[in-house]
Amino acid sequence: MRAAFTEQSTWRIAAALLWLAGCSADDPVASESEDAGRVTAAGDAGSASSRDETGRAPDATSNGPVVVSSGKDDECNKLELAFGTPRPTVFILVDRSSSMFEQKLWEPLKAGVLEVVERLEADVSFGFSTYTGQQGGMCPELTTLDRIATNNYAAIKAAYDGLRPPTYKGETPTSRAIEEVTKVLADKAASASDTAASPTVILLVTDGEPDFCDDPNVTCSRDAVVAAVQAAQKQGIGTFIFSVGGQVDKAHLGDVANAGLGQPVVDRQNAVMQQCPERKGSYAASAGSAPFFEPNVNDPSALVNALANVVSSVRSCVFELQGKLEIDLSVAGDGVVELDGKRVPYNTADGFRMNSTTELELLGAACEQLKKPEAKRVSIDFPCEAILYL
Repeated sequence: MRAAFTEQSTWRIAAALLWLAGCSADDPVASESEDAGRVTAAGDAGSASSRDETGRAPDATSNGPVVVSSGKDDECNKLELAFGTPRPTVFILVDRSSSMFEQKLWEPLKAGVLEVVERLEADVSFGFSTYTGQQGGMCPELTTLDRIATNNYAAIKAAYDGLRPPTYKGETPTSRAIEEVTKVLADKAASASDTAASPTVILLVTDGEPDFCDDPNVTCSRDAVVAAVQAAQKQGIGTFIFSVGGQVDKAHLGDVANAGLGQPVVDRQNAVMQQCPERKGSYAASAGSAPFFEPNVNDPSALVNALANVVSSVRSCVFELQGKLEIDLSVAGDGVVELDGKRVPYNTADGFRMNSTTELELLGAACEQLKKPEAKRVSIDFPCEAILYL
């Protein structure tokens, strides 16, 4: 998402990035400060009550304050400066095995998933599918793999509304479902016209132990899930796992979570080595500490918050300067970066740095704050003397 300003001040040029529902990625929002010629990002584009520093109401056409120039005719005043970051892609993969309906988990989970998609659809490319399968039949049986896009709530809701319990004993072929979704996401990434890589994750929701539609040795099924998640992660596709209903072994949830973030997975007591004819996953002597999630689907607020927190955490903390401009690194410290109005320090572990003349990154606590659902705006402001023309 990016906000570009077509008219800039003599002394300062600002770029704003707006997050969450109600914020338009294409609406320019800036205001004139008390400093002569300084332009700063101002206001939440979705709020009719936001005002700039001079107390004016937002312009009705831009849904934000008017960009005001100093009126001086110089090269800086003609610039368009914009920092962009790719929209994250979140593919929601939901277990549709028979037990999801028998335990009455399907409907409350559906309500929570749809609420989060509706809230964040403008800022996240969502995909959606469910999976199940049957012994001797299709395994896996997946749905709605074809559309991954922003503003995808209506399509996802229509697909979700059309789903019914399987007419057979619906199994849980999790590893095979992940493999199929990984292919779709990898193909999407390969065909993307944007050269910047989009942060991409699978949000896996399941209520049961995995199988291959034939109720095999569960240790080997778990190993296959770890392997599938590790293979996805090697292609730049992370995985977060949600367990609903409390039936999935916590050690397995931790293994999948670690595999999904590229952290080490431990083969406890060599169970995989001893029980499975062919080990598929990669294991280490000690385990990582990636989080997994077990929300109560009958607590709508807790479920929605858990889902929204994970989706928001996929945001990128790297911003690319758009156009034929660069930042002079010798004066990069003169830049001003703010997150929801709070100054982010330069070149500190919890601040921001310039990775190159065109790439800015938030670090540590600043990056973590950006990834919280309540984070709405990043403003990036450099003085004209820091701008290099190519």
